[in-house]
Amino acid sequence: MRRLFAALLTLFLASGPAAAAETGDVVVTLKPLHSLVQGVMGDTGEAVLLVNGIASPHGFSLKPSQIRALQKASVVFYVDEAMETFLDNALAALPPRVRRYAFAEKAGIDILPLREGGAWDAHHHEDVHHHGADHHNGEEQDHAHGEDNLHVWLAIGNAQKMVAAIAAELTQIHPENKAIYAANAAAFEARLVKLDAALEQKLAPVRARPFVVFHDAYAYFERAYGLTAVGSITIDPDQPPSARRLQEIREKITAAGAVCLFREPQFDDKLVRTVAEGLPIRLGTLDPLGIGLQAGPALYGTLMTNLASDLVECLAQKG
Repeated sequence: MRRLFAALLTLFLASGPAAAAETGDVVVTLKPLHSLVQGVMGDTGEAVLLVNGIASPHGFSLKPSQIRALQKASVVFYVDEAMETFLDNALAALPPRVRRYAFAEKAGIDILPLREGGAWDAHHHEDVHHHGADHHNGEEQDHAHGEDNLHVWLAIGNAQKMVAAIAAELTQIHPENKAIYAANAAAFEARLVKLDAALEQKLAPVRARPFVVFHDAYAYFERAYGLTAVGSITIDPDQPPSARRLQEIREKITAAGAVCLFREPQFDDKLVRTVAEGLPIRLGTLDPLGIGLQAGPALYGTLMTNLASDLVECLAQKG
């Protein structure tokens, strides 16, 4: 299995697209999206990444240089303004010539809702819908009452749709590179198929083992591989959960026999340790953004492989 994953990562690292005219007018918000975009662009240019390093989209603020990059761009790729809230004013101020591509709205992805409360039934993923222009009525909604889960990149099936959409969008901007985008997208999608099969095999032994996450970010990953998440400490990482919510999660851990509680590297783990105190549960770490990974085409494969490995490492332990 280790050899298989090493081979898959090598495939993601080895990209050899044909050379083309340089383009530097593409801006992307998050590392996983940037990986997909750069994988399609190949040697035709370098996409600008906005949220880099240990930064999280929660509480992120644009620098003046990044605002200038947005103003000069031909296209901006992002998930949705509800995910990258730091884009609100910047998008409104963009010149009309700048194309805006929101994956949640335009890539044909089935969008899952955020699950209500912190303690859920396992495999509660039935209420999918298409996110479109008429989905929101303009009124502010409570996170606990039907808002969208926008961590759409955490399913390889979604990533395949996104890669195809990226190739089509980039071709609209630079039709001279159409053949290169198509070839790069096809190669990337082929690697995704192999990665999906490897993750399915790796995660199969721990599907039935219940666990709790820091926030409701992993529903797409859980649905893809039949995993048994039973709750999250918080819905919105920017808003601390109430004492009642923390108690409910502790009760859910006991009732469900959850074996692992997962923190995230971009957030303080104080809440995680508070919830786990005195309970027979192991602590692990899941990184949905690739915080510690180098940006580039290889990042997406590494991110997904790391998620699977970190889940298995904690869930497969005995006792």
